[in-house]
Order: sequence, then structure tokens, then C-alpha cells
Amino acid sequence: MPTEVSTSMRPDTSQPKSQRVSATQQIYAALRQQVIDLTLPPGTQLSKKEIASRYGVSQTPVREAFMLLEEEGLVDIFPQSRTEVAYIDVQRAREAHFLRRSVEVEIARALCGKITETQLIDLRSIVQHQTAHLKANDLAAFTEADGKFHRSMYEMASVGGLWDIIHARRAHLDRLRHLHLPTKGKASAIIKDHNAIIDAITSGDPDAAEFAVREHIKGTVSATEEIRAHFPEHFSSPI
Repeated sequence: MPTEVSTSMRPDTSQPKSQRVSATQQIYAALRQQVIDLTLPPGTQLSKKEIASRYGVSQTPVREAFMLLEEEGLVDIFPQSRTEVAYIDVQRAREAHFLRRSVEVEIARALCGKITETQLIDLRSIVQHQTAHLKANDLAAFTEADGKFHRSMYEMASVGGLWDIIHARRAHLDRLRHLHLPTKGKASAIIKDHNAIIDAITSGDPDAAEFAVREHIKGTVSATEEIRAHFPEHFSSPI
């Protein structure tokens, strides 16, 4: 079925061009998020004409957005035929997991003995918000807070730019995480893991901090086969 893009996501023409995100980037970001949160499930056909109409733009920025999504393996473009949302690529997810784990282990170790009391308070505040979101059963807000927790650690370690690099590589991993999060006990385990990471960093023990991060990050990837068994329609080939 053709994709649905909210008219509220149309480019903001009220701002000078130099201050606006391009139409291509807005369309790309909106479609990327919908692919990741499975609003647009694998196999969905995307219509350049329909999306262009909804945005009030020509088909050129839509085509460019499709090309950006194709680079991440999130859509398959069949020239002169159709464009479809791609199935979850487990290999890409595993590679993103490997990259993320490598970086975040070093971040946790680096923050031991360096993190400030104010920064610790900020991290604990984010976890408190996550707990509140979970109690309200607001998984979207929970996921947003989860990203804020990890991004804050990158910034605290003065490597905030690496977050953007990993973000660009982790789309398939995030699709797995989206499928896994509603599993009973998963969200609670994330909160427990975040507290364990904070406690280890607070204690100034690099080895404990590394262990806490490894235990936290391995969760979704280690459950890939289970996720696939429950949602086979999101995967195109055996693991």
C-alpha cells in the first residue's frame, strides 16, 4: 500500500531558505522514522507522486530521499517499477551493534573518574523520566528518553559527533529494538541496566562500567532469533 506522510511534516516555507531544512531532508527523516517504527512495514510500496503531493513539492526531493534511504538499506528501488520498504537486514543490525558496543564501552570507561556530579544527576533524571513513561505505557516517549540517555553519555565524554555516525548506521538495529521493546520485562530491564551503568561509572570502576554496558547492549541482538520467530513477516531470509 502507498505510504502515508503527515501533511504536518511539509517543509516550513515561513523561514528563509538558509534557515530551513531541505525538503529532501525532511522527507527522508520522516520516512526513515516511519520505517524504523514500522508504521511503514517491510514490503510497503512508496509512491513518489503521492508523497510529493502531500509535501507540496516536486518529485525530485522525494526521489533524493528514496536514494538516501536506499543507501541505508531501508528501501529497495526497482528502476522504472517501484520502491518498497526493505526487510530487516540482520547482518547490518549486527554490524551496527558491534560498532555501538565498541564505542559505548570506551565511553563508559572514559567517564569513570571524569564524570561530574551534575552530569550524574542529569543521567539519573533521564532514567526517572523513562520510569514515568513506562508507568504511563508510553513506549514512544520511553524510546526517546532512551536515546537521550545514551547520547548524553557521548556528549559527556566529548565525542558527541560519534552519535551521529552510529545513528546513521543503526536503522536496522533500531527496527529490531522496536519489535523487541514491547516484550514483557524488556523495558524494565533497560531501566535496570541504565541504573547499573550509572552506578558503575559513579564508583569509578572502568571494568564494572564496561561489563554493565556490554550486558545492556547485547539484549536485542542476542534475542534476534526469538524476534524473528514472532515476526517472520519482517524478515526476508534465514538468519
